[in-house]
Amino acid sequence: MFTVQWYPGHMTKAKRKIEDIIKSIDIVIEIRDARIPYSSGNPDISRLARGKEHIIVLNKRDLADENKTNEWINYFSQKGIECIPTRGTDKSEVKKILKLIERARDKVFTKRRAKGFFDRPVRCLVIGISNVGKSSLINSLSIKKVAATGNKPGITKGNQWVRIGNKIELLDTPGILWPKFEGNIGNNLALTGSISDNVYELSEAAIYLIEILVQKKYIANEDTAELLLNYGKKRGLLERGGSVDLDKTALLYLKDFRTGKLGNYSIEWLSDYGSI
Repeated sequence: MFTVQWYPGHMTKAKRKIEDIIKSIDIVIEIRDARIPYSSGNPDISRLARGKEHIIVLNKRDLADENKTNEWINYFSQKGIECIPTRGTDKSEVKKILKLIERARDKVFTKRRAKGFFDRPVRCLVIGISNVGKSSLINSLSIKKVAATGNKPGITKGNQWVRIGNKIELLDTPGILWPKFEGNIGNNLALTGSISDNVYELSEAAIYLIEILVQKKYIANEDTAELLLNYGKKRGLLERGGSVDLDKTALLYLKDFRTGKLGNYSIEWLSDYGSI
């Protein structure tokens, strides 16, 4: 049975820092993974965003099923939350995100002026789970590289302020998870690379992924273990004696999914949830 629970100690500290600073934040920009829009939405973030201007960016949309992503966008729009899909480094899409931020900024200015306050740069909290593309997006918004990036969870270790023009400040934060995952949330986060590959069995994760892809009819229904073995043979991942190196095969299958080499697959559909 593939089940993942992972909560590094530094995330507790990161969460406390965010809770301390949230009172001074005007806009919450939440980055989610377009392949898992529910599992990548930390409930703590939704709570912290109450009373703030809230924007959801569905990043890595180029790796997801476009039709399913659009269903999620419509869902969030019905909830009154601005939502936009993006590929974090696409210049035209980054401009669209900036326009959303500017629109939210103008709402903040209007509220402030009504209370007799002077304008100051709006403070935006950029937040999301690990390895979802927060820092890459900030670098794209600021044009120059200012935040550390990488393809492993936990690259950003501390809070970093970044100025965008004269009226917007972005705060990049470390990725945070929540202490206990419900249902398949931990599993979905593992498949997309938001949880360290060192805390679960790679072969179990790969088979779990194949089962999802079969269930959603992205790939043909066949024996999952056999499919994985055949994948290893095709990629030449053999041990001495000709047997397939299962761990290397499983890791490669997961990596090929994460980079879109298998196809544009959304493993989490809105229809998977009755009421959220």
